[in-house]
Amino acid sequence: MKILMLFPYAPQPPPFDLAGTKRNLPFLLELAKYNDVSVLSFGTHEEEMLFRSSYGKVCKEVRFVNCKRPRIINGLERLWLLGTGRSSFRQLFRMSMQQAIDEMTSNTRYDIIHCCVQFFGYFTFPKEVPVSSDTHEVKYDLLYRTAKHIRNPFWKALTYFSYRFGKEEEISLCKKFDLLVTTTDRDRELFRKDLPDQSLITIQNGAGNSFFEDLGIMPEPFTMIFTGLFTHLPNSHGILYFLDKIFPLILSEIPEACVYIVGKSPTRELLSRASDNVIVTGFVEDVRPYMAKSQVFIIPLLAGGGIRGKALEAMAMKRPIVTTTIGVEGINLRHDVSALFADEPDKFALSVIQLFRDSGLRERIAKNAYATALEQYNWEAKGKDLSNALNSLVITHSSKK
Repeated sequence: MKILMLFPYAPQPPPFDLAGTKRNLPFLLELAKYNDVSVLSFGTHEEEMLFRSSYGKVCKEVRFVNCKRPRIINGLERLWLLGTGRSSFRQLFRMSMQQAIDEMTSNTRYDIIHCCVQFFGYFTFPKEVPVSSDTHEVKYDLLYRTAKHIRNPFWKALTYFSYRFGKEEEISLCKKFDLLVTTTDRDRELFRKDLPDQSLITIQNGAGNSFFEDLGIMPEPFTMIFTGLFTHLPNSHGILYFLDKIFPLILSEIPEACVYIVGKSPTRELLSRASDNVIVTGFVEDVRPYMAKSQVFIIPLLAGGGIRGKALEAMAMKRPIVTTTIGVEGINLRHDVSALFADEPDKFALSVIQLFRDSGLRERIAKNAYATALEQYNWEAKGKDLSNALNSLVITHSSKK
């Protein structure tokens, strides 16, 4: 097949494969094994050069559209949109991207166009070409869940109105696609309630191959780790919840306990919590050494959407997981078999303490989760699933002509 893939931000190689790139990039590389794939992405000239040097040879054609603006401009536009009763999702639309779509689809007859996020529904595509879209999460559901847990009144209101004005718009955009790909069965069923006639399939994430490698690093006693991009509100609020409600309970039993908080863009509030027991690293080139030297991987999330790639990475690295139920939503983990689930602060703290003190429990939980990751969460199989789904859509679309 000739596939045109559209990206909302540059698909960058590690260690710059943050957020959705951890899903978008593996799918691109897997699809390119069986198909002629062209890439059209938002991104800067520097990002384009890095992408071309890393992956240009596997792509039929590569084109980037640079629409980068100062953050203050984006922030003001978001406030203006919400203030006029419209969704901030509209910020993805740029006329220069529409022009690039028109030019590429005029020059090449693609069999299918695959968007990496549903908000490409703001753009127009040739009617004769089927269009599918990935959905990393049900965005309006993520916003609603997040708003319930935000303490700051301004951000709480902003997030709530983003949900309120965004829900119907997101549903309307999704109707424009011939196929929606969700990351979890829960997301698929949420969409199905609002889009009963929509074609929907679930293809979960995989764990990157590098996370299955044994680094030969021994874990430090009584250490935990949480990883994430902290501009993502569920991550920043989840770790603050841990530090406020859970970590003091752990320290009362094990004063030498330490938590590594690893990831780009930690908030000022999070940085202010740094101490001998709370190590806030910020961005690191490679998160794996920090994971390898930690005894327990924590996922204290209170909100979220889609699938948490951090959990799959921990499974692949044989780090036993303590998590809220929502923290591993959509992942085939079972309590007391391949992870420990705890939705109350005291139970979460107790689960961490149990793992610290019981090496046999740590080994059993980690071993079972690792086996699940090997069997069910590898990118090669997920890529074949997506390629087959797109091929079926092309065949179905052709038969209707």
